Amino acid sequence: MRLPWVLQHPTLRLVLALVAFAGLAVGLTIPFLTLTARDRGVSLTAIGVMASSYLVAQMLLQLPMGSLSDRLGRAAPLAAGLVVEGLATASFARAGSPASFIALRTLQGVGVAMLFPAVRALVADVTPEDRRGQAYAGFGAAFSSGMLFGPLVGGSVAGALGVGPLFVAAGVVEVLIGIWALTALRGAGRPGRAPHPSERVSFAELLVKPLIGAFVLSFASQFLMGMFSGVWSIYLADLGASDFKIGLSFSTFSIAYLAMAPMGGRLADSGARWRRLLWANLALGAVIAGYGLIPVVWVILVLGLFEGAISTVAQPSLDAYLATVADPRVMGRVQGAYATVGMAGAAISALLGPVLYGGSRVLPFVAGGIILWLLALVAIPLIRQTERERAARLPVVAAERARAAVLVGAEPER
Repeated sequence: MRLPWVLQHPTLRLVLALVAFAGLAVGLTIPFLTLTARDRGVSLTAIGVMASSYLVAQMLLQLPMGSLSDRLGRAAPLAAGLVVEGLATASFARAGSPASFIALRTLQGVGVAMLFPAVRALVADVTPEDRRGQAYAGFGAAFSSGMLFGPLVGGSVAGALGVGPLFVAAGVVEVLIGIWALTALRGAGRPGRAPHPSERVSFAELLVKPLIGAFVLSFASQFLMGMFSGVWSIYLADLGASDFKIGLSFSTFSIAYLAMAPMGGRLADSGARWRRLLWANLALGAVIAGYGLIPVVWVILVLGLFEGAISTVAQPSLDAYLATVADPRVMGRVQGAYATVGMAGAAISALLGPVLYGGSRVLPFVAGGIILWLLALVAIPLIRQTERERAARLPVVAAERARAAVLVGAEPER
């Protein structure tokens, strides 16, 4: 049987394996982090600060870490991020005070800030433009495959042994993956090098129309993540869900994403992306609001399947669009800026989520859905205009290349 294209590519195959194991390590503990903090006497306000500190660390560091990956290459920041995150995860086993939970969650954010821009830029480095939708869909599916099994296994381990051994095991897995990544991916992607003065780009210079649309959608999607990071497990527990069902709520998204990723990747590489981004984000907003408006555990689990399926179209389309319009010379910096804007949204909403939840269980979800709709309606026209302008320039660029090829005596490109 012929393997999918993303598995035929040797570097992508390694990246997908790494991301799958990283997703497994994250999935083992993420459903139980806020519950553990609450059980050890951490207040809802401090849990909001804990969630926000994780996101603020990423917001402040992802842009410089993306630049670092342009200078050093992708493997070293990627591996270091996994090791830092793993050490912080293992240390949660002994955390007992609000300050320790906040400090360790901040350290996890530092690790993610080192990892995320490097691995996303690496995918863009090794993937041709017409395959990037499939590549990023495979990237999301690999993480989802880990998240599919991680919460289920984590729920079983937590029930049998307690959360302490679970945090230690997840942290050890991340450290081992980081060590493996350093050797397996050394030299992959664009080689590290100091930028030429003409290639130095400030954050302000990245705020151009083709990128702003992607940045706004990044803010919107991560706003949702921040909003729920502090209240999701608590919400389900308050509805009477067992530890197994709380873990399953994270896995239903992954099940759908994993099943639909091949189709979503192909859609992301076909035609204009703005239409798919518009309808997918409007649909996602409805699902997010539904989590709060229909407070029934089994309905929430089903909605998770719909969210995962829709995301297989929305996220790869956005990722492929960003990688296509970004300057490849500063791909790490662009990916860092993209993540920085997203983390700004997540950090703001992480503090807001518990406050809204304290007023009403419904409010975080309805507010999240409405904000996603509004921001999508701002971003999509920018993306639409950029894609139309690029499409109009393609015949001109092709003609110029053909003319240049004739002048040097080469065969024109086809």
